[in-house]
Amino acid sequence: MTVHNLGSKTTQVGLFPTAVGASTTTGSAIDLSGYEGDMVVLLDAAAGGSGITFAVKLTTSDTTGGTYTDVTGGGFTTTTANTASRQKLYVNVTDIKRFVKVSLTVAGGTGTGAVSVQGLASAKYG
Repeated sequence: MTVHNLGSKTTQVGLFPTAVGASTTTGSAIDLSGYEGDMVVLLDAAAGGSGITFAVKLTTSDTTGGTYTDVTGGGFTTTTANTASRQKLYVNVTDIKRFVKVSLTVAGGTGTGAVSVQGLASAKYG
């Protein structure tokens, strides 16, 4: 997948605003109904401390409070312990359900690190 229009229709989508990853958590539901086509999804994770890894993935649902399932191709490679990581993946928002959440699983050792997941998506109207 590639993003072809990075012009005036491109919008930053705060999927998981920068937060300290100290425990497993899920982000807020984000409504993707105003977007179309491919979305670039960017992970920026700080080194998590001794033995800490972050597993980050996108989940999707028809409703904000519904049952969320994993987005096919929406999982990042689990970060290496005590190492910062920047990764990207592509998701076609027209191929998934209306709402998306970021799931962050923190494992191993003790410590924390800042984690952020941002999207660049093309607005349907704009």
